[in-house]
Amino acid sequence: MKKSISFKRSFNDQLIEILCYYSDDKNKQDNAMKIESLKIENVGGISSLSIEKFDPKMNIICGENGIGKTNILDSIAHCLNKSSTSILRKKVNTEIGRICIECDFNKNQAYTFLVDSFEPRNYEGNTPAYHEKLYKHYMENSPYLIYLKTERLFSHKWIDNLNIYEQVERHLCNLDGVSNENAKDWFIKNELLSSKPYTNDNDKNSIELAKKAFGILNQSYSFSALKQDMEIYINTPTGIIPYEYLSSGFKTCISIVWGIIREVQIRFPDIFVKDFDGVVLIDEIELHLHPEWQGKVCSVLTKTFPNAQFIISTHSPHVIQTAEANEVIALSGENGHLEKRTLDIAPYGFKGWTVEEILTDVMGMRDTRTEWFRSKQKEFDKALDANDVLNANRIFDELRLKLHPSSTDLALSRFQLDMLNGRSK
Repeated sequence: MKKSISFKRSFNDQLIEILCYYSDDKNKQDNAMKIESLKIENVGGISSLSIEKFDPKMNIICGENGIGKTNILDSIAHCLNKSSTSILRKKVNTEIGRICIECDFNKNQAYTFLVDSFEPRNYEGNTPAYHEKLYKHYMENSPYLIYLKTERLFSHKWIDNLNIYEQVERHLCNLDGVSNENAKDWFIKNELLSSKPYTNDNDKNSIELAKKAFGILNQSYSFSALKQDMEIYINTPTGIIPYEYLSSGFKTCISIVWGIIREVQIRFPDIFVKDFDGVVLIDEIELHLHPEWQGKVCSVLTKTFPNAQFIISTHSPHVIQTAEANEVIALSGENGHLEKRTLDIAPYGFKGWTVEEILTDVMGMRDTRTEWFRSKQKEFDKALDANDVLNANRIFDELRLKLHPSSTDLALSRFQLDMLNGRSK
């Protein structure tokens, strides 16, 4: 059975209405939470958008640049957050923005959406005593949502003293994203404590999973040691190096995995990390990753956190290339009116598709060739039609120098030129 809660909230003195639906299925696990659907009206650059069904495991949002992928993630985060920021704005020249989100989770978690800055209306039990009770529950718990924005790398930090105290309140704002501040301190502290008899199993489990993160993309890499200089050392094919000497791609992937582990350990200390069954938002997941790793990162995340629901955005065809059909949310539209494109052409997923096919048929790219090539090809075709041998040979020489040696376009142009030269003799 579905129930609903509706709120009006002020962001930058602008009204944005949030409507939340939730399930009261008593058979659900107490901590389980999954996003089922989302509707947005007049928020940011989005005039209208309806995503009727999210996959319970992996959701990959793609579309042309500026279509509103980050705006969608921010909207979801705002629905599951107790504080206000200046990130979300209603569309210009509209009276109110609306976000309607539907979740599948235990009714005992309904308080997640109720904070005292909202004006709740039209839901069962809307009394001051009921609201106070739900708000108290919220303050004692936090939404099962983790948001990783594009800031993932952190520079070298000399550890002269460990920051061992984590302020849980700083981890409860889903709108700012997971912070890398003190991530190195967190790893060192947990590694030092992992061998102590008083360290609980959850904390030991968290640090072991964090150490495995060094090899999840390439098994040739692994955690080596934490040495007296308080540096983290890694085994690599070229020898042992400090963590900071890893490539930005390696550190980005590790930062994502560490960010999730750290948030679960701090915010949900009674949950084993692999048992976390909330929602993880990741913006532009492909940042700093080599194309080969872009094709692995989603499977790495679902294997490392098998019970979580991921909602990510990407510009990378390599990320989509590993997806099942139901995992891709390809957006298109004009003037802010967006829709999820039907991808009936891929009923069994995209694992057999080429990058070019994904770019054109999924991501909406009109042509994978450069403007220079299209212009030269047009000139070449014009010269062929006019039987202009001199110009055709000149343009072909340019194509030969710049196209791939095995290009089928080059082979076709060579055949056409040979035909033209033969006719001219």
